[in-house]
Amino acid sequence: MSGVSRARRFAVRSLAPVFLAGAVLIGGASLEGEQVQAIGFAVSAFLLAGLFLFSGAAPRSLSNWAVLAFCAALAALCAAQIARLPVGIVQAWPDRDVALAGLAVLGRPAPAALALSFAPEATVGAFLAFLMPVAGFFLIALIKWSRGAALLGWAIPLIGAASALLGLAQVFLGNEPRLYLYKFTSEGLPAGFFSNVNHQASFLLMCLPFVAAQAGDLRRSWEGGDNQVALAIVWLACFLLLVTGILGAGSVAGYILLAPVSVLSAFLLGSGRRGAGSRWMGAGLAAAIIVFAGAFVFSSPVLEGLGVTSLEESELSRVGIARTSAEILRNHWKFGTGLGTFEQVYHLYENPKTVTSTYVAHAHNDYLEWLIETGIAGTILLAVFIVWWLVQFVRVWINNKRGGAGLRRAASIACLVIVLHSFVDYPLRTPAIATLGAMCLALMVVARERKDGPAGTTPAAAAAPLKTVTL
Repeated sequence: MSGVSRARRFAVRSLAPVFLAGAVLIGGASLEGEQVQAIGFAVSAFLLAGLFLFSGAAPRSLSNWAVLAFCAALAALCAAQIARLPVGIVQAWPDRDVALAGLAVLGRPAPAALALSFAPEATVGAFLAFLMPVAGFFLIALIKWSRGAALLGWAIPLIGAASALLGLAQVFLGNEPRLYLYKFTSEGLPAGFFSNVNHQASFLLMCLPFVAAQAGDLRRSWEGGDNQVALAIVWLACFLLLVTGILGAGSVAGYILLAPVSVLSAFLLGSGRRGAGSRWMGAGLAAAIIVFAGAFVFSSPVLEGLGVTSLEESELSRVGIARTSAEILRNHWKFGTGLGTFEQVYHLYENPKTVTSTYVAHAHNDYLEWLIETGIAGTILLAVFIVWWLVQFVRVWINNKRGGAGLRRAASIACLVIVLHSFVDYPLRTPAIATLGAMCLALMVVARERKDGPAGTTPAAAAAPLKTVTL
């Protein structure tokens, strides 16, 4: 194979890790960096166009078509929300009188038509935010497994370890402002590539099972060579960094989710010819690292541990926000307020006596916020998607014969982190986590093709390093 062909193949294989790294670097905040994120959306749009129009690729499975159908339904929902309807119809819906009264105060006549969305521009922006995760999904789904997924098993834990290491540097190097990527951030806390330590914890939890998958593969092929010893040290270092980053973030949800993520990840160290003894040895080593990292975090005078998260009840607490959000939902459960409009609508329901310079941007429950913004149509769409995902999740865990089982299961655990964390936060509103989640979804459902070559490739040729899929 010529050097040019090798370079071209490596470039294709590197697309997914490079795209993920870019998404993490520019998409670690949900309310900041809109200009840079807009560039990311544009790149994602061009990437999608290239995948569908110029690569000759097409969706090859029902799972890929299911995601395409979801995207089409979401686009139709957003189009319906920004479509303008006669004002005589819209003004009878809840809270529309506020907008019309505001125009009257300004001396402006009532418009002839209004959109269902309270802020059509925000709805368009929220829809465009789906471009990055959709591009991440089809970057895996529309090219061969070996080209789209082979390096992700390495890239995801390494990127997570880098974020954890940056978070520790932010704290231990004297709260250096230049180490924080965002102006509005968890200052003085190990936020890593994110503006919010809760999202840092969520991202690191998603990376953790990929370390276990790599360690499981290494355990099953262990021969004690120098290269394998070096790899073992790398994965141990990654695991220690990730666990320390999760515990240091001080997220209560992160602490709670660490338990099921660790248990499920332990299964990735399991099956194979090495037997149960080495499996328990690996699980014991992982538990020892978690205990060591916990002792380090909670005894450190710099890392604040659990004290980072406030559990008190107030108007700005999760309980207070949920109470107000439930009131909004009671008024808007039919048609929704428009995708991306929660912040604007929430202001209408706040108690004026408790309003301060701190404002509520999200419901801290992504399911509740989605229902508020999308109404009955969005509820049905979400329910169908969750059921479909659950079927895929079960399929990954009961079918051990599909190629790349360890990587698929690691991806399923990462997706589970998002599903559970979304009950008390909004991880998917952060482009970096949304992109990683979409890639993990693709790893779960995309069929593995074992060869890069044509169907007639000989066994000898298939055994060549560049012809064999290595996970």
